[in-house]
Amino acid sequence: MMLLRWIPLAVLAHARTGIQNEIESGFVAGRSGDVILMPKDLPHDSSITLLGEGHIESNLVPEKVSINEVRDIASQALGLPGHNNQAFVKGDMFNMPTLQTMIVVHGMGTDAIKSHGLSNLAAMTGNSPTMELEDLSYPRDPLALSVTLSSGVNPATHGIVAEKWQSQGKVEHALSDDLHYESANIADVLTQLFPESLALSVSGSWAESRAHAPHTTSANTNAYAFNKESKKFESSASASSARLPSQLLEWSFHVDNTDATELFARMKLHGGHVSFTSNGDYTVQADRSSSPVAFSAQDSTDMMLIAEIMYAKFLARKLSTNTKLQKLLSDDHPDTITLSFRGLDAVAQKYGLESKQYAAALKLYDSALPLICTSFTQQLSPSSSSHIGQLVLMGTPVLLNKKMIEEQMQHLALSVDMAYLPSLYLAQAHSDPAHACETLRMNLDADSSSNIKTVCYHELENVQPTDSVFLMTSETTTSSATNVTAAELKRFQIVLWFSLAFTFTIIAAVLSFCCMEYERDTLLFSKRRVKEPSRQ
Repeated sequence: MMLLRWIPLAVLAHARTGIQNEIESGFVAGRSGDVILMPKDLPHDSSITLLGEGHIESNLVPEKVSINEVRDIASQALGLPGHNNQAFVKGDMFNMPTLQTMIVVHGMGTDAIKSHGLSNLAAMTGNSPTMELEDLSYPRDPLALSVTLSSGVNPATHGIVAEKWQSQGKVEHALSDDLHYESANIADVLTQLFPESLALSVSGSWAESRAHAPHTTSANTNAYAFNKESKKFESSASASSARLPSQLLEWSFHVDNTDATELFARMKLHGGHVSFTSNGDYTVQADRSSSPVAFSAQDSTDMMLIAEIMYAKFLARKLSTNTKLQKLLSDDHPDTITLSFRGLDAVAQKYGLESKQYAAALKLYDSALPLICTSFTQQLSPSSSSHIGQLVLMGTPVLLNKKMIEEQMQHLALSVDMAYLPSLYLAQAHSDPAHACETLRMNLDADSSSNIKTVCYHELENVQPTDSVFLMTSETTTSSATNVTAAELKRFQIVLWFSLAFTFTIIAAVLSFCCMEYERDTLLFSKRRVKEPSRQ
């Protein structure tokens, strides 16, 4: 009864503060700022599509899946250990997939596919098993979501809340040498069991490419990111003499007419086209009725948008033609490739969701993305029938009314840096940041047109992070994931199942003794004595 008496009070306290699970799972004290601003209605249009004809058990695919389960889903698809109870890949031990490709797209969700008429992506996601992706933390920072996707734990556990944040007035960059995360990702699980496996991670963002790469490089692992200054995809992995040669997959931006024709051929069916100039500028016309949209090669956002798409086509061609890479893809070791596209999200953040640039960028992806998915799941090697993949759409970007927030800051004389939105770091001059946050909340709530919800740090100060569920070390923040060998896994399985069998045998024996009948046997305790016949 005492417990039931406290339940209504706990519910009322939670309703009063308005703290949502999305913020609790994404909050880290000292990194998440003094104020967190969020829309009153968050978009929920993230999805994951399973690719790999002949390997997917479509009848077992649920409608929804948590982002924390994706790592185990991907690992178990290759026959690796995991904690997920649902298996969507056919469990044929003699025909297990040997290559898994995860394609992550930030800045687009199922709502954009419907509202912008992206027919090619609609057909691909409609004809393949697709699940809603749930439990995304807030803030919806692309890097924080990617680390959660790859490691299976929330930002409150892995500690990556954004690509950069403030720490006592100093700017800290995530996934630098001293700010890595400890939870094992998909590539860690793979390379620990199969050190000769190929593990590649590619992204337009330096930190994003490292998020999906193994913590400790091995013979055939590397990560590649787009250098905006040199306009080149180059290795972003830490220095090591025993990894895949970085020059093998480096690429300087240039327009390959053959690749461009293949990637954007579907736009021509609707009267659209993509044209390039000699200096790298390009123009996109989505269809006959749309006006051309110009993108500049001198703008880092515009350049990353097209460079990621062109590099994906280059990478697919390189993997299918290079002798060394073909040998790695054709051996008995499972391999993993991750492509994380950040250009679309960067365009949305810079120009807005209603801009013509964002609409044109969506049309680029609608034409190129199905071809890229097909290239990595069906055309890389003669054994491509054993390839699977996942297309992860991280959802519509969350954009806040920056102008309205700045006006409130000026009105309240609050000194903050808007570069970290939706997190705000109040200046050291504020002796009571909690009071400043409450005042900001009151002003924003009074404006009915703001549609902004304010969460103060002191409401989250008692939130405790949960422990990692798999392969996490706690010695230092720079430690790598624990090394686990195949022999250790076999020994663990033998000890586990023998212990369980022995335990249940003892329990059964004890129960059998306890349940024995104790009535007198009629043959032993008979009251009538039969007279035996005399012997002759």
